[in-house]
Amino acid sequence: MQVKREHQLGKDEVRQRVDSLSASLAAKLNVRTDWRGDEMHFNGSGVNGCIAVSEDCIDVDVKLGFALKLMEPTIRSWIDDALDEHLE
Repeated sequence: MQVKREHQLGKDEVRQRVDSLSASLAAKLNVRTDWRGDEMHFNGSGVNGCIAVSEDCIDVDVKLGFALKLMEPTIRSWIDDALDEHLE
């Protein structure tokens, strides 16, 4: 599943906001996170992916295992809501 959002915050600011978002991500999906350049990678049981940040865009790529695939609409909605909240 991919979610892409444009922003006007600049890379440094959006990176700080993604750091804040990662705490919510870790709690909701029980994942570990780490930064590799401009990408925050996350992985856990049945889910992995990354959030890539640039000057004007955030690209979220999530791969769900079979059990979580059934919850894809709920997880997509949560990601959309979290991005809305953290990018305001």
